[in-house]
Amino acid sequence: MKVTPLKILQILVYIGLMMSIVVIMSPNQINFFGLEIKIPSAEDVFPESMLANEEEVQPDIIEEYEVDSLTVDLTDIKQSSSWVPVEEKPLVVRTPKGAVAVEYPNGDKTYLDTFFRGVSSISEEGSLIRVLHYGDSQLEGDRMTERLRKNLQEQFGGCGVGLVPIMELKNMRTTLSQDYSDNWEQYICFGPKKYRGKHNDYGFFGKYYTYEGTDASINFTKAPYSKKLHKEFENFNVYLRNTVADVTLDYSMNGVTGTTQNVKSSSIPQKVKLPISGNLGEVDVHFKSDVSPEVYGVSFDCNSGIAVDNIPMRGSSGTDFTKIRKGLLGDLVDNMNVKLIILQFGVNVVPQEAESYNFYERLLIKQINYFKEVDPELKILIVGVSDMARKNGQKMESYPNIDAVRAAERRAANKAGAAYWDLYLAMGGPNSIVKWAEKTPAWAGRDYTHFTRKGANFIGDMLYNELMREYQRFKKRNQEDVETK
Repeated sequence: MKVTPLKILQILVYIGLMMSIVVIMSPNQINFFGLEIKIPSAEDVFPESMLANEEEVQPDIIEEYEVDSLTVDLTDIKQSSSWVPVEEKPLVVRTPKGAVAVEYPNGDKTYLDTFFRGVSSISEEGSLIRVLHYGDSQLEGDRMTERLRKNLQEQFGGCGVGLVPIMELKNMRTTLSQDYSDNWEQYICFGPKKYRGKHNDYGFFGKYYTYEGTDASINFTKAPYSKKLHKEFENFNVYLRNTVADVTLDYSMNGVTGTTQNVKSSSIPQKVKLPISGNLGEVDVHFKSDVSPEVYGVSFDCNSGIAVDNIPMRGSSGTDFTKIRKGLLGDLVDNMNVKLIILQFGVNVVPQEAESYNFYERLLIKQINYFKEVDPELKILIVGVSDMARKNGQKMESYPNIDAVRAAERRAANKAGAAYWDLYLAMGGPNSIVKWAEKTPAWAGRDYTHFTRKGANFIGDMLYNELMREYQRFKKRNQEDVETK
């Protein structure tokens, strides 16, 4: 008989079919004179793509259920009436190349202990504490703050992006997107004088907002690249003062409409909690009133943990806080449990070259003292100016007066009683901004001033590591105190 390729193929197909029938119909193993022989199963022989597995359909069902369950709770937000202490996560402190230590006023290494006790209270009492991160345009888009927040919330708990202004450049943040009706107006305590308000009752953003007419709206949606901690929240608050007229707030989340909230007029700033929580898809808030209230912002927070607020003040040198009435700011932060204020300014000072920066030192001292009067328990950390460069001949070089500006900031912190962290040294010192701009991918923009997201994340990690190093020392001091008693 002549053997042809077709005959061979037929034989192989026949053998394959017979083996398949044996594999499918045979038991898992047989006993042959006391010897156990394992028979391969279909799962052993065939690839996964050829097998029908009912369990593989299940993850899609579970995933859809989880998304729906997190859309909105418009009836009641349950808060635990008692907190069971939990063990704090093991603290990992890294020492990257170029690490720069926090400097304390007059060498007082216990200066930040109030902040650190607040951090400890999160696991012990279920507290929510806040860090207000003020800065110039270097912070815009939640840069640097976002990384610091991420690290702190992963270590100590918390969620949400914290305080958010009513008006912000669209798509500026990567952590949250927002929009608003076109009848909003903002009044600010810094920048051009034409934007000043009729009074100095500016809020924690150094701003307050009003609207023309009798109604206005704001809208928040998740940003395209927002992470899980950015989208989830347990508390949504609106901060306002409606001295003249009552205000009604209509709101919805992820397409579900809530019950209208009525806010009675009051001369004292109010925190209005809307009963929404979960996984942010879209939040709409609609204001109605005969006369516009003064609105200071909103917040997305957890019930416990740490909130880190990004508060950029474009064009400011960090010397405008004294233009905000202390009583009003004190009322706003009174119930917010703010434990630390970070002031990061200087990029608007460096280009204004001067023989001496004693004037800048005096102005910074006034700001630090101002915050102490707002709340004597507040702790302040001055983050020094970053490196900046300009063209000198055919090449880019650091501004020659950066050392003088840094020195003024350091002296102000030491004299007024605030901690100081040298961002310029953390970057690498002279001409570091030039090297950052030439990296691939770039860590700084070609304006040789502002960080890219990559550079901002690096600095956020550096600052977090130094704060945790000091927190570790705080815990060690406390342990030693307990052991000696």
